[in-house]
Amino acid sequence: MNVQIVDTMGGFDRLENCWNALAEKRPASFFSTFDYVQTAWRHFHGSTDRLFLLTLSDGSTVAGIAPFCIRRHKRKGIPYRVIRFISAWEGDRPGILTSGNEVAAWETIFSFLETEFRDWEVLELPEQPVRGPDGNGWDFLSRSGWYWERSPGGVDYYISLAGSWEEYLKRLDSHTRHEWRRKSRRMSSTPEGYFVEWISDPKQIPDALARFVALEQSGWKGNTGIGVAKDERHRAFYEDLLTQMAAKGQAVVCFLRSGGEDMASLFNFFQRDVIFCRHTTYSPAHTANSPGILIQAEGLRRWFEEPYREYDFLSMKGEKGSKWKADWSNGRRELVDWKGYRVRSRLLPLVAARRLKRLFGGEAEKVAAGG
Repeated sequence: MNVQIVDTMGGFDRLENCWNALAEKRPASFFSTFDYVQTAWRHFHGSTDRLFLLTLSDGSTVAGIAPFCIRRHKRKGIPYRVIRFISAWEGDRPGILTSGNEVAAWETIFSFLETEFRDWEVLELPEQPVRGPDGNGWDFLSRSGWYWERSPGGVDYYISLAGSWEEYLKRLDSHTRHEWRRKSRRMSSTPEGYFVEWISDPKQIPDALARFVALEQSGWKGNTGIGVAKDERHRAFYEDLLTQMAAKGQAVVCFLRSGGEDMASLFNFFQRDVIFCRHTTYSPAHTANSPGILIQAEGLRRWFEEPYREYDFLSMKGEKGSKWKADWSNGRRELVDWKGYRVRSRLLPLVAARRLKRLFGGEAEKVAAGG
């Protein structure tokens, strides 16, 4: 398998057709699609970041793409370079695209990085499936000859949309089902009631995003430096991405409304038969009625009636905000973060120190593999 580096925007553009073909041949996350990766690169890369797309070719056919970039860092005074997924910017569970065996594709990439391209020191692989590519495990990492560290990558909660909405409700925990029905009835009994507004017209996206941001800024996210509008760069990214995807029928912004007021909002992206819930927000004035859960439930009611396979809440670490996702999901995926260090590099002293620290119990939660 031949590996080539694509490091110009012209080369990036020319990959669109084969990239999309790979995404159609094999189920791919929305965050590994051409549109997402290119939009993320355009909005988030800095002046010292290097575009580093690797294409795997079998003859004249592109059989795989690894959408990487290289970023510069410094630790303890030592400068080093990190290969990372472009979609790690605001994305979720980044991965490579391949038409063949994923482990074989990774081994081809590792061989290239070890023997032909050595202008790097660290490879980051966040939020990977704990069972490995296609469930085949991670034993192949030890064959790279690098030093690997493993740490918990969080949990991805999702809902299988098989069956009907009524069947799904019956399988929920009785307390979860009771609380949703109680709050739904309470909101329905008010003079104004409530309804969901669905916005998918690309011309209406800028205004919809402004409304979403207003809700987000009114709540706990407003002064935390997180969320869609934590800075102008992120807001511009989401406006660009939502507009592009809405034009292709792959995005919708939803609002839970009552009495002419926005109570909650979320936006979804679509990739083939999977719906990805990217961001949710709500007005603190209506917290008692759980508007975030009400809008999710109304959305799910609709998605069960359409030909989608899964509703993905996306991965998250820690307990904050995870309980309601766990309550409403009927599936979960355990994730793992991997960080690989090229041993024969300027980071050799750091790698040696980390090995010693691990051996003497300083990092009991991490597991090293490789030489």
